[in-house]
Amino acid sequence: MARTEFTTEYRASTNIPGAPVLELHRLSAAYGNLVVLRDVDLRVNSGELVCIIGPNGAGKTTLLKLVNGLLRPASGEILFRGERIDGLPAYRIARHGITELFQDVQLCPTLSVIDNVMTGCHVWSMAGFLATGFRSRRARQEESTIRDVSMKQLEELGLAGRALAEPRELSWGEQKLVGLARALVARPSLVLLDEPYGGLMQDEIDRLSSLLRRLTGDGMTVLMVEHLTDVVMDVASRVMVLHYGEKIAEGSPQSIRNDERVVASYLGE
Repeated sequence: MARTEFTTEYRASTNIPGAPVLELHRLSAAYGNLVVLRDVDLRVNSGELVCIIGPNGAGKTTLLKLVNGLLRPASGEILFRGERIDGLPAYRIARHGITELFQDVQLCPTLSVIDNVMTGCHVWSMAGFLATGFRSRRARQEESTIRDVSMKQLEELGLAGRALAEPRELSWGEQKLVGLARALVARPSLVLLDEPYGGLMQDEIDRLSSLLRRLTGDGMTVLMVEHLTDVVMDVASRVMVLHYGEKIAEGSPQSIRNDERVVASYLGE
């Protein structure tokens, strides 16, 4: 199958339903002498949305950075579809099918919204710089595919009418949704989301939750860090709780809500 055809479907379609996509085995991390994660185990299956919660400084964002290759673990293993990826550079991990929406969206201010989204397609696009410069037929076809895929993603997030706007014209919530669109057009098997709901209005929250349910229903796998516990309890398949770098609980949203350790350390009364 040609790669330009492959891009019209999520890589998640190649996942076996219920099979492990991501596995963390005794994962630890440290900044100098400060241990921020200690012997964390986690398995995320295909089509699941697993959410990590915990107080500030619990190690949640650090865990995501270990998975995407921005940090290297002090010890332990990270497996993606059964293949060990800890120690790989971030760009190679991205090409395996893992992408992330950071808290700091970092849109390019000189590009339009749709052009920002189109940059997320680089992990699967084939036409190189010279082909694009000479406007070969193949390059033109691929650019058309990339633009169509990007516009469809903006439509699903309710941002089609903002496609030609510049990032500075958007609210913070809209910028975060553009960043999510850029992540999703990479056609990942696993999406890492670091507080994606922060700064969103209620209608944007509802729209994002609906999209995440549809994507996981289609087989995409999501590992998310989020502080809005009501949202977590609404969209998560499972929840893992970190406290001072250690996993203190894992289970269904309802079991986490009723866990006395979690209530005492994070959720409160």
